Amino acid sequence: MKKDEMVKLISAEGFEFVIDLKAAMLSQTLGGVLTFPGGIMEKGHGELRLREISTPILEKICQYLYWALRFARGDRFSY
Repeated sequence: MKKDEMVKLISAEGFEFVIDLKAAMLSQTLGGVLTFPGGIMEKGHGELRLREISTPILEKICQYLYWALRFARGDRFSY
């Protein structure tokens, strides 16, 4: 998978989760931050530090995003 098709989510403790951009875009919150004009994807960073989200919670969010990408109808949701 290409680097521009991935996004790195960084937890409050500094753990990094590299996930598919399509999975991240299923979340209204992440999608909004990632596509904000002049935001991190336009600048080519592809990293999003989530200072208020602990590692175990972010891990579950990532697991759910992949589950939703595979099995859900594709509707966006808010986490």
